[in-house]
Amino acid sequence: MKQDISTNRFDGRSITLEQLRAFVFVATHGGFAKAGEELGRTQSTLSFSIKRLENDIGCRLIDRRQGYIIGLTNEGKQLLPVAKEILSRMTQALQLVKKSQLRSKIALGVPNDFSITKLRKAISWCLTEHPELKIEITAASSPELSALLEKQQLDMTITKEIAGKPINTNDKSILHVELLYWVASKALYFSELQEIPLVTFPKGCVIRQYATKILDNVNKPYFFSYVSSSFENIRSAIAHGLGIGLLPHGTLTDDQCILSTEHGVPSVPAIQLVLHVAVQSDLHTLFADYLRLSLSE
Repeated sequence: MKQDISTNRFDGRSITLEQLRAFVFVATHGGFAKAGEELGRTQSTLSFSIKRLENDIGCRLIDRRQGYIIGLTNEGKQLLPVAKEILSRMTQALQLVKKSQLRSKIALGVPNDFSITKLRKAISWCLTEHPELKIEITAASSPELSALLEKQQLDMTITKEIAGKPINTNDKSILHVELLYWVASKALYFSELQEIPLVTFPKGCVIRQYATKILDNVNKPYFFSYVSSSFENIRSAIAHGLGIGLLPHGTLTDDQCILSTEHGVPSVPAIQLVLHVAVQSDLHTLFADYLRLSLSE
């Protein structure tokens, strides 16, 4: 009688890419913690994926003892290069399929003082993989950027808001939180000034709003000694002694003096950079990820 071996044949149809990815990352990083950080998965999720993979294949791939990884079994060593090749080929295939979808443009709005270095890094990363993209950048104040976004003249923006302000929509996310500082060309004491000569931005700027609001709250008179939408001009005006300004930490220069509570300055809140993606597509989600990565470096 001929033996039916069909029930013993393994065709791999039950194996998923998620299982292979979990195995490759755990094997490569030598542990579940680091692999979980890289993949954005919990250790228990990765452990479950690998156990399912081992059960489907019918052998152990990773030698674990008391929760610690000792190394790969012989079967694991054989599977690892093959699994890497499968994932690599899948990534290449998906990039080819999506290439035609990424022949488009992104209209991005950024604050006037947004780091050119970090912006260039995000664009460089993106264009290296998708050279046919066109990225158009507009630098302006946060209110101007929000208005352009509302008019659908921008696809996404990075704007400034007061830190701690809740983000209640799925299309907005906090990129970075930065402290604000009172700065001048030299040490000045608020108590010795009858009026604060305020060097600041045009009406509507969030930093100007908080500077004037804070001074009003402490009943300190002020006048606008210099107003400009250019961060370079603002920094230069402060450095040349035209007045006192409120600036984010990332814009400070060596020729400015940071005023502290010793100088009688009122405390100020931090600001946060918020990414608002108005156009929902694979393209815009992809570029938003590049922006987040550039700011995390």
